[in-house]
Amino acid sequence: MRVIELPAGASALRWGQAHGEHFRDEIRQAAQVRVELCMAYSGFESSQALLELARRHMPVLEAFDRDLYDEVMGIAQGAGVGVGQVVVLNHYTDLRDLSPGDGPGEDDCTAVVSRTHEGMLLAQTWDMHGSALPYVAMVHVPEGELAPEAWLLSIAGCVGMTGMNAHGVGVTINNLNSTDAKVGVLWPALVRRLLRESDAKSAFDLLMQAPIGSGHHYIVADAEQIFAVETSGHHRKVTFSGPEGTYVHTNHCLDEAVAACTTVPDTSTTYDRLEMARRSIESRPIEGVADMWSRLASHEGYPRSICTHLSSPEDPHGPETCGGLVMNLSGGFLWAAPGCMVDNPHTTFTFGRGPCRRGPLNG
Repeated sequence: MRVIELPAGASALRWGQAHGEHFRDEIRQAAQVRVELCMAYSGFESSQALLELARRHMPVLEAFDRDLYDEVMGIAQGAGVGVGQVVVLNHYTDLRDLSPGDGPGEDDCTAVVSRTHEGMLLAQTWDMHGSALPYVAMVHVPEGELAPEAWLLSIAGCVGMTGMNAHGVGVTINNLNSTDAKVGVLWPALVRRLLRESDAKSAFDLLMQAPIGSGHHYIVADAEQIFAVETSGHHRKVTFSGPEGTYVHTNHCLDEAVAACTTVPDTSTTYDRLEMARRSIESRPIEGVADMWSRLASHEGYPRSICTHLSSPEDPHGPETCGGLVMNLSGGFLWAAPGCMVDNPHTTFTFGRGPCRRGPLNG
């Protein structure tokens, strides 16, 4: 599992520059893939129109959090690409919502949170166009004066998509296709900002006030509390909260008001994945980290399974489980792997010591 190490003691701008310099080729390639996909599957008249709309998100990010704005600018500088391309790389799904076309939908994650005898566990698959798989990495955010250490699953050029911090606060995401999207904060930057908080309630309060632009479902949790929120461009609704229980979410809305502002592609497996995950948990409660990993790695019902692999040489952009992670919010560690959660051994990531060796017994 490759790691994007942000340099300790450096400025946010330097974090971005170091990221961009080290992964320059990967960032250029991944950004080009996502620009091409936006053009192929969305309603943009030209790449210039897409990049102009992408750049309009930067003032929102600057007002929301100057450090994350500087980091995104630094990624563009280090990689030698325009900031609009970096925005497309980070904010791809939301940009597609701003100019929807006739392209295929993408199944974007199964998320589960559960209190087990091993503690509070928060986990998800990350399903996306299979052409994203070569760029999957973990981002390591070092401890700073105002923020805790954090680990996030990501891709080269992206500030982070899902992860946890040293306080045991974790965040997962599911994409929702909004019909009321607007220009807003880059959603990966929002995830990073949430992981500066010392507890789930503080992160939840921030989420409920953030200038969100489009549809996502967020689970924010720590060892004591769970908060689940569905958003669209103009709505945000709590779908689950409390200190106990097990909760699953895929890529359709549970709240009627948010559902009215979203669409579900005809080819989506979201209903199947939700039903399979719920049925699995009802038959036997989740026991711990290894069991949670096994549930998300399930190929039951393939190809409409929780872990799926539909890309091919003929269709490199087909839906693919590009990574997965299980976070023990009580135990202070997480397991992560790129690609198939069956075929690829996980790496255990801890706090204060960096990544441990690979292997199914780590943790």
